[in-house]
Amino acid sequence: MTATTGAGREHIERVLEIIKKTERDGLMTDRRGEGLAGISGLKTVGALQRLVGLFADDSRACYLEIGVFQGLTLVSAALAAPGLACFGIDNFATLDPDGKNREIATERLQRFGAVNATLIDSDFEAALADLDGRLDGRKIAVYFIDGPHDYRSQMVCLLLALGHLHDRCVIVIDDANYACVRQATADFLAGHPGFKMVFEAYGPAHPANMEGAELEHWEEGWLNGVNVLVRDAEGLLPDMVPPTESDKTRHFNEWLIHRLRRAELAPEAVVLADAICTGDVAAEEKARKALLNKYGIWRDISDGRYPDRNTASGGLTEARFNEISE
Repeated sequence: MTATTGAGREHIERVLEIIKKTERDGLMTDRRGEGLAGISGLKTVGALQRLVGLFADDSRACYLEIGVFQGLTLVSAALAAPGLACFGIDNFATLDPDGKNREIATERLQRFGAVNATLIDSDFEAALADLDGRLDGRKIAVYFIDGPHDYRSQMVCLLLALGHLHDRCVIVIDDANYACVRQATADFLAGHPGFKMVFEAYGPAHPANMEGAELEHWEEGWLNGVNVLVRDAEGLLPDMVPPTESDKTRHFNEWLIHRLRRAELAPEAVVLADAICTGDVAAEEKARKALLNKYGIWRDISDGRYPDRNTASGGLTEARFNEISE
């Protein structure tokens, strides 16, 4: 066995032991009584707390998360490894109906003394494209992906970070109960054999569809599911992929929706369709109003499109070459 293989094996075994310990014990440090709470599963938080400890003495390493929400995971990771630079990316554009999450996250960083944490107030894709200017030469050792959960966003989070990942990086992908999240994980692994999945866990339903004791139980666990990946350049681990749907209808529907004139109205249209199909008259009226309100926002743009087969061709060049410069 070479020294490199030994180091790789030891690291992967330590990651596995951390996840097993988290399965047994949950949170490493519990600050909920002091107001540090959020919507991540507590085992997910506990795993992050322990994983950052692997790199606490590595000056070239850092922690990065996509999706800060109100700061639970960013603060927890920063406090668990005070010497490790921690970064959280969020523009607080979703899951923030009162527009207070940025303020809450900032206040928590200050109140808990997470001085090694930096909040990057930006669209995640723009921030990932500019990581060279933000990480100051550091490599992402623990990467927590908990931003938008559509397939493309998941892939962008994985692909744009590739060149910035530590040679012993651990990637924790949240909300893996969503089929599109698992599909992105599976496709990433298929295209990047130097990474392997070491752990997966799923709940019985999204927490929005649970209540009472059941909800409390899964909040103490991995909540809406996780996939955990490690860099395994030496191929020590066998292939392991998350379950994906054999029927790709929903993925194919993305193209069918995107080409339509009213594509941006799709969520409201589906809610209206559900109300019509179930015969819920009150819900139908509410959904119809929501759809027309959204149409009012997009009217000027969507009215100028073809009814179908829109290819977003405006402004595209007829032909262009990329040639080798002399």
